[in-house]
Amino acid sequence: MGTSATAARTPFVVLVVSLLAGGLITLLLLNSAVNRDSFQLNKLEKDTTGYTDEQQQLQQEVDGYSAPGELQRRAQELGMVPGGNPAFLNPDGSVRGTPDAATAPPGTPAAPPTDPTAPTP
Repeated sequence: MGTSATAARTPFVVLVVSLLAGGLITLLLLNSAVNRDSFQLNKLEKDTTGYTDEQQQLQQEVDGYSAPGELQRRAQELGMVPGGNPAFLNPDGSVRGTPDAATAPPGTPAAPPTDPTAPTP
């Protein structure tokens, strides 16, 4: 009776051991996949932080170019002058106001004349 009882238990023991081994291997594979995804998430978060910093730096640069003082300086470099009094068109087509020509303030160097048909360098 001892030999047949041991022989009857052998398939059950093999089944339990194989289920435990399969469960452990599956758990190990899942853990590896989670760790790999965690490393990838960490890398993507670092990339996002870098891109956010770069975007903020570029936005500050754009804001600097659009500041009123910077716009005035660049306009003067191009030879632009402040405009005179404007005139407005009413809905019926009549003109309201008296337009004045834009003139350079005294002491402002005149911009060299440009030919609009000349190719730009």
